[in-house]
Amino acid sequence: MLSDEYQTLIYYDGWCSACTKSAALFTKLDNGRDLITCIDLRSNDPRLQLAGLDPATLATSLHLRTPDGTLHSGPEAIRQAFTILGRPHAASWTALPIIRPIANYGYKVFARNRLRWFANHKCAEDTCALDPKRPNDPTTL
Repeated sequence: MLSDEYQTLIYYDGWCSACTKSAALFTKLDNGRDLITCIDLRSNDPRLQLAGLDPATLATSLHLRTPDGTLHSGPEAIRQAFTILGRPHAASWTALPIIRPIANYGYKVFARNRLRWFANHKCAEDTCALDPKRPNDPTTL
């Protein structure tokens, strides 16, 4: 296994079932090659610091950190992940000039609503059952 600084790290929201399934897909496509490592941004994993983002910014979307330290977010992170995993055509269509702005907008809507639509836990009013002191806001960790 490579040192953390030489790995591609994908940061995803473990409270979101769609995000968790994406991380599982990336791990499956990696097939033990250690090309990527998926890290739940809600965990206490020390590799979260390698993203170089504060927790609130990290929670805004999926992020991918390449071994050279480059950080990609949202649809670009997804495209990079598939490319690294040898499946560039799986998401490359989202970079087409006509499609890119639509994909970027759609991703922003998804990211903003992911816990409302795909939460792995139950939230009521302004608090989450997982942690009643934590507001029901995906940007608050």
